[in-house]
This record gives sequence, C-alpha cells and structure tokens, in this order.
Amino acid sequence: MPIQRSPAPLRRGIVKLWFALDAIVALAPPLYWAADGRTTSIAGIPTALFYFLAVSLCITASLIAAYVLDATDEGVAA
Repeated sequence: MPIQRSPAPLRRGIVKLWFALDAIVALAPPLYWAADGRTTSIAGIPTALFYFLAVSLCITASLIAAYVLDATDEGVAA
C-alpha cells in the first residue's frame, strides 16, 4: 500500500513563495516608478494608487491564506 503524504508541506511552500513574491513586488521601486504615469488611470484612479491597492490586496490575501492553512493544520493535528 503506498504511503500518502500530507499536502501541507506543499501548501506551505506555495505560501512561502507567495510571501516572497509579495516582498519583491512591494519593495521594488522600479515597479512603482513605472506605474507613476499621471496620464493614465485604471478604473478612474491613478495608476500608482491602483498599484498600491493591488499590492496591499495581494499581501492581505497571502496573510489570510497562511492563517487558514495554519488553522486547518492545527485542526488535523488535534
């Protein structure tokens, strides 16, 4: 009978990569500078503001995903 491994290490690795991507996108000034055009707007808001809103939503989503993953792992272990 094959041994089934828990998918938790894979999910944890994906969340760690997501955190790394969040850090790169949030801390990379050239991306912000490229989005700092005053002539264009997305959904009626300036591009730079849209960039910061999108980054903050991505970071928030990754934190929520990590919290849910941790809560489900604790529920399985208990």
